[in-house]
Amino acid sequence: MKASRSFYRWLLRLCPPDLRKEFGGEMEALFLQSLQRARGAARLRVWARAVSDVLRHGIGARRDTWDKFRKTSAYVEYESGGWWMDTLRYDLRHAIRAMVRQPATSVIIVLTLALAIGANTAVFSAVHTVLIRPLPYDQPDSLVMLWEKREAEGNMRNSVSAADYLDWARIATSFSSMAAFSEVTADLTGEGEPEKLPISTVSAPYFDVFGVRPQLGRTFETGEEVFGQHRVVILTHGLWQERFGGDPAALDRSIMLNGVPHRIVGVLPANMTFPYSEARMFTPLVLEAPGEPASRTSHNFGVFARLKPGVSFEQARSEMDRIGKDLEKTYPQLSRGHGANITSLSEEVTGPVERTLVVLMAAVAFILLIACINVTNLLLAKAAGRRREMALRAAIGAARARLMRQVLVECGVLAVAGGALGLLFAVWTVRLLASQLPAVARPDQTVIFSVPILIFTVVVCVAAGLLAGVLPAWHLVREDPAEPLKEGGRSPVSMKRALRFGLIVTEVALTSLLLVGAGLTLRSFQTVLSQPAGLETDHRLTFRLGLPGARYRDRPASLRFFGELESRLAAEPLITAAGGSMLPPLTGMDGRRGVIIENRDAQPEDGPTRAHPRPVTSNYLQAAGATIREGRGFLPSDTETSLQVAIVNETMARRYWPGASPIGKRVRFTDQDIWREVVGVVGDIKHWGLDAPVNPELYMPTTQFSAFALTWVLRTNGDPLALVPIVQRHVSEIDRDLPLFQVRTMEEVAARSVERRRWTMMLLAVFAVLALVMAAAGIYGVMAHLVSLRTPEIGVRLTLGARPSSVMRQVLGEGAMQAGIGLLVGLGGSLAMMRGMRTILFGIEPTDPLTLVSVGVSLMVVALLAVTVPALRAMRIDPVVALRAQ
Repeated sequence: MKASRSFYRWLLRLCPPDLRKEFGGEMEALFLQSLQRARGAARLRVWARAVSDVLRHGIGARRDTWDKFRKTSAYVEYESGGWWMDTLRYDLRHAIRAMVRQPATSVIIVLTLALAIGANTAVFSAVHTVLIRPLPYDQPDSLVMLWEKREAEGNMRNSVSAADYLDWARIATSFSSMAAFSEVTADLTGEGEPEKLPISTVSAPYFDVFGVRPQLGRTFETGEEVFGQHRVVILTHGLWQERFGGDPAALDRSIMLNGVPHRIVGVLPANMTFPYSEARMFTPLVLEAPGEPASRTSHNFGVFARLKPGVSFEQARSEMDRIGKDLEKTYPQLSRGHGANITSLSEEVTGPVERTLVVLMAAVAFILLIACINVTNLLLAKAAGRRREMALRAAIGAARARLMRQVLVECGVLAVAGGALGLLFAVWTVRLLASQLPAVARPDQTVIFSVPILIFTVVVCVAAGLLAGVLPAWHLVREDPAEPLKEGGRSPVSMKRALRFGLIVTEVALTSLLLVGAGLTLRSFQTVLSQPAGLETDHRLTFRLGLPGARYRDRPASLRFFGELESRLAAEPLITAAGGSMLPPLTGMDGRRGVIIENRDAQPEDGPTRAHPRPVTSNYLQAAGATIREGRGFLPSDTETSLQVAIVNETMARRYWPGASPIGKRVRFTDQDIWREVVGVVGDIKHWGLDAPVNPELYMPTTQFSAFALTWVLRTNGDPLALVPIVQRHVSEIDRDLPLFQVRTMEEVAARSVERRRWTMMLLAVFAVLALVMAAAGIYGVMAHLVSLRTPEIGVRLTLGARPSSVMRQVLGEGAMQAGIGLLVGLGGSLAMMRGMRTILFGIEPTDPLTLVSVGVSLMVVALLAVTVPALRAMRIDPVVALRAQ
């Protein structure tokens, strides 16, 4: 009963205060009495009747009181009475009527704000997705990544060896769980058509690190990391639906991976993804096998870990530094210069695009400021026709604050309309962003609208309304009301020249900053594209083939398959050269191993002697269009029983044989006893992308170095994609269960390597063009309005003998001076601000003279074109009409 009394008292607050004071007590007593007598469903009827009475009579009485107050109170009394919400409704209706009265101006303002607000919303949605939204895991702040670091080489994020990972997992006490992973591919057969699938091989604690529990079944157990016990698999939810129709009976069934049966032990939840992974299924990671201990020289794995509760990031970093130094002492030959580095997972997944997104957010903020300046200029132009209206309102008692609020509400309505239209524009833009956003490690990078994004849009609308409306509002209410009433509202509104001058200068300065940023990214992108790739990309098709170990158990079997395929492809009339490489260029797929150079004594100050192995077929360098700088390429006679040979790239030749020819010298891997004689030097080929440095690379023929998966490059004189059915036919004739994988043209591979830079350049270019158009429209609007205000003055001057050309020169001169000062301010500011873009530029400096000169010339040309139309209008003014209007 106590709760019922409290709720009914709260309900009575809907009634006017005088009604509650006079009848509230009786109403409450009657309600409680009726409620106490009622039973069961009758109590619901009592409540329904009570709520209905309050809503009908209480709110009705309040409405009658308001209507009576409107009829008996003056406007000023109405305002001072504190009925704020009602006056706001009045201002809103007035604002909407004002928009309808001047539809052309309103449409221009709304479209201008819509473009700016839509651009801000779209970019913020990407920023929120990638930088702000927490990772989709339990306690994501405790997730970290562990790397091998080699400070002497400037490499702090090197992949980890199997032996190092096992030592870290055994010794480290800062982590509740630690897991290694590697991305591979496998052929899925026996369930539908053969399919090449990306697979993650992971150690048993992998799913514990991320706090993931399977939807069906279980995750891996510790014993399943042992060779022979590892033939189990966990499916992603998508693959489970596609291959098994979501049937729970799929658990414990066997599927064929690379011709070997694997038992399904679990199915992951829907939409569950992981960083750096496109895997459709997961298998246990086997790091050591009988007779094959874990390698300390082959670095192929990534490592995730979760901090223990109460362990700080710095404590974990300190422990990993200590462990790295201990391992270096324990294995001085194999771990010299090695260390352990730890980074937060959120930093890893956002780092590659963080600076780019921040730059884009600053760019759209400039767009919003430019749009607000344009709207301010339009509203100031409208103010000339409202002087008498505001003077009348002030004369009958409206305070300045009240008038300012009315004008700001009008601006707010325009901003909200622009925001609503901007949201529609942002929906389309977000879809474009989502399709063009470069791949990052973040697993859930889908750009979507959410409550924070809508809140951001509302805040931007409010900010735009205030920024655009403050100056016009203050300018309208600051005048003495007597002046417009005496003049009859005919004279133009006075406005300080410095104000319009400042608006134009600010707009041009902001535009120049955007243009400089866009110009620098364009120049940087051109510099990247001009970098020699070391190979040819036109008229080339690439595809990947992996041989399942169950059917190709040894090197002779793989050599027979690859040899037959190469001879078949080479015999095709459309194919002029065919070859394969275990690690394709321009993809980032790589590996690194320690090497020993014969008769080279490493000095204490030298870094570790390392090279990136490149097993290739004999015709690969020819098919890829690489250039042999010295010596020879590989020959069919380079077989397993002949002299073991190698080809080095120019970078390796310069580093390990400075000032001498490496031809005839010998090199071997630190974990092998086989010496290889260098028979050739090949030009540097980009493997990490056109903007990445080249490392020492050591090429070996596949006839002398085992390779069970190759990316093939086919050279043709026609359309590369026309070769796909030909390749598929030959592969199927040799082994019908082998699917092609990653079928792309080499031009597509090269384009993907620079997609992030292209994305940044395109967006900044679009924003810069938008800013340039807005700046031109703003300059034109201001100068046209000034010419309109000065029509009587120009008429007098023309009557007194001034030449029309001199009037035109004066208008052009004023516009050029304002644009020139704004340009100087903007270019000066860019010298300081663009230094923050240094990390996303390549090959050029933020002070690039060509960019600054190009921006200055183009912006001045656009500004002069925008001023020309008002100047021509001023020159053609009829003195008689101008004097009569005065």
